[in-house]
Amino acid sequence: MSKVRVGFIGAGRIADLHARGYANNPTGTLFAVADSSPGRAETRATEWHADRSYEDYREMLADPDVDAVEILLPHFLHREVAI
Repeated sequence: MSKVRVGFIGAGRIADLHARGYANNPTGTLFAVADSSPGRAETRATEWHADRSYEDYREMLADPDVDAVEILLPHFLHREVAI
């Protein structure tokens, strides 16, 4: 069975905790990171061993290789991203 390839929308402080959860996860892997702060997505993707990084979460959502996403943004931003 292949692992679910997960993308993070947001690479701030809470994302560190979520990334740890995928480090040894037998069913899922952190595959992509999206963050609007220039350079942050790429830096965090490298740090967390994710394959891809994006500065626009919509590009990540359009990537057919991403199976699922976690919205790791401040609560007031969830609606815009989710709908």
